Amino acid sequence: MSNYRIAFFTVDWNYELVESTLHGLKRFVDDHKNVHLCIFDCFGKDLDNAKDKSEYAIFDLPDLTRFDGLLVQGNQIVLNRAREKLARRIREVGIPAVTIDCPIEGCTLVAVDNRAAQKGIVSHIIEEHGTRHLVYLTGNTVNGCPEGQDRLNGFLDACREHGLDDSEIEVIQCTWRTSDGNEVAERWLAEGRALPDAFVCANDEMALGVIESLERNGCRIPKDVIITGFDNLTSAELSSPRLSTVNRDYDRMDYMAMEVLLGKIEGTEKRDVVPIDHQLVCSESCGCRETTRPDYIRLKYFQQTRFLKNFYTLQDRMAEQLFDASELRDLMDIVEKNHPIFGCDNVYLCINDYYYDNYDKNQWHQDSRSFGKEMVLVACGRNDLKADENHLYARFPSASLLPDQLIRTERFLMFYPLHYNTYSIGYLVLDGISEAAKLNLHESIFSFLEIGIENVRKKCLLRQLNDVLDNLYVRDGLTQLFNRFGFERYARQHFEACMDAGGAQVLFVDMDDMKQINDQYGHEIGDCAIRASADVLRKACRSDDFLMRYGGDEFLVIAPLHEQGLPEAIERAVRATDEDPQLPCRLSLSLSVGVLPVHPGDERTLDECVLAADNLMYENKKRKKNGLQG
Repeated sequence: MSNYRIAFFTVDWNYELVESTLHGLKRFVDDHKNVHLCIFDCFGKDLDNAKDKSEYAIFDLPDLTRFDGLLVQGNQIVLNRAREKLARRIREVGIPAVTIDCPIEGCTLVAVDNRAAQKGIVSHIIEEHGTRHLVYLTGNTVNGCPEGQDRLNGFLDACREHGLDDSEIEVIQCTWRTSDGNEVAERWLAEGRALPDAFVCANDEMALGVIESLERNGCRIPKDVIITGFDNLTSAELSSPRLSTVNRDYDRMDYMAMEVLLGKIEGTEKRDVVPIDHQLVCSESCGCRETTRPDYIRLKYFQQTRFLKNFYTLQDRMAEQLFDASELRDLMDIVEKNHPIFGCDNVYLCINDYYYDNYDKNQWHQDSRSFGKEMVLVACGRNDLKADENHLYARFPSASLLPDQLIRTERFLMFYPLHYNTYSIGYLVLDGISEAAKLNLHESIFSFLEIGIENVRKKCLLRQLNDVLDNLYVRDGLTQLFNRFGFERYARQHFEACMDAGGAQVLFVDMDDMKQINDQYGHEIGDCAIRASADVLRKACRSDDFLMRYGGDEFLVIAPLHEQGLPEAIERAVRATDEDPQLPCRLSLSLSVGVLPVHPGDERTLDECVLAADNLMYENKKRKKNGLQG
């Protein structure tokens, strides 16, 4: 049996519909052990603003050529630009593809007949409840998906067939949101208009918004006005009054869509359109009898109450810990310890390589709205993977989605974008479905995580900038050795540490003939000679010795007493400067060194030792001038 990799694209703007969809997909994967499914989901809307663009970036993540088939929840991708871009990519790769409830060129369409379904429920309230004055709240009819227009046409079909004239119907353009229903009802009442016989809404979200606003203003449903919706969401079933609506079984629809896609992959499915049945749910909001099972309502209430209590406890704990984190590795440890809040077995947090490697976004060369060429796996809910001291599990190409050993074994993965404002952080991968998804809580968890990661980035960047400023404060600008401020901050503690470890040696170093160098070659070459002298000391000494530019052409070294041969090492490094390209070929660098050994028990202070080493240096300089060895 062949193994198949399938990519599924959806948008979590209506969380109840998406959650039903996910369960149908999960059942299919559980029933077909040869199918590996990657779901690319986000919280994009239809506003086409900067935040939406950052959300829809998750659609650009997968390399479609790495998949055997593609499934698109076309009606959920409410932003036309995002749907069209995805459609172009599907056509370019030319692999089998299926779309749900929204036609896409080159894809088999699995769909409910929205026009017939809307006509059905409108015909019901006209025939059974005698309604004549109807107000229709449309969905989005201009976003390229025919779903909204089909339902509007179904409403108009029913009105015409039942003899309603234009004066008896009113169409109000809306965009699917609950707030649309709230606004229409509030505006209707504010204008003092008589209620119509019915508000017919193109989806349940708007219908529930109408009910909410009307009841808040004392209107009785259905006695004063009938309300209908479309979709049969759980919230519609639990509403009071129970909403009359249209049921299309998303669980079954998506399971069937996967069957159709598998048939296309294997060459057995030839249909261009696969119809799905719908059912009218005629209940309390239109005047029919209540259809909700009381036991079901009690069970749902109990389950949601218990879940929410546990969820908010976990969320409060995780949020507090995230905002207290000061290092990325600490924050990733918090994510792993709190990963049960996501409601699945494993969580994988992947960060863009450029974000992980450089906290200063001004240094990012990539488009900061997109994913990097490589991703960094920094958090994982599994016990069989080990991270390094920086909490890094693996680097891997973005096109791989996850490290090879994970992408080969995981069969159900959900990818969500992480971003802060308009720039991308990376993505989060879940290996299962959480109750949080159905209650629209995933978006809040991700927001906490995004803010937490961004806070850590800013904290780390601030520390880096402070370190740079601090380094500038204690370092000499010409040589990058410590300056007088560095001496005050670090020299004494270094001297004391050497004394505790068996003694110290203090070296006072002076450049020979510095005035002659400046007079003969100029101060620019003089500065080069000073830098070369500093390099000599760096090469001769250990990296943890204290090196300082003490004055114009004077240097100080503090090193452990057991570090033997420092004057000789300095002399060898000086001779090597004869080939230094920074210095004129006729210039020969020369240093005079005074070395003071300081043994344990010596009561002299560091300042006294520096003065003694300075005197020894001048004695050696005099000997050199007199032609004697130091």
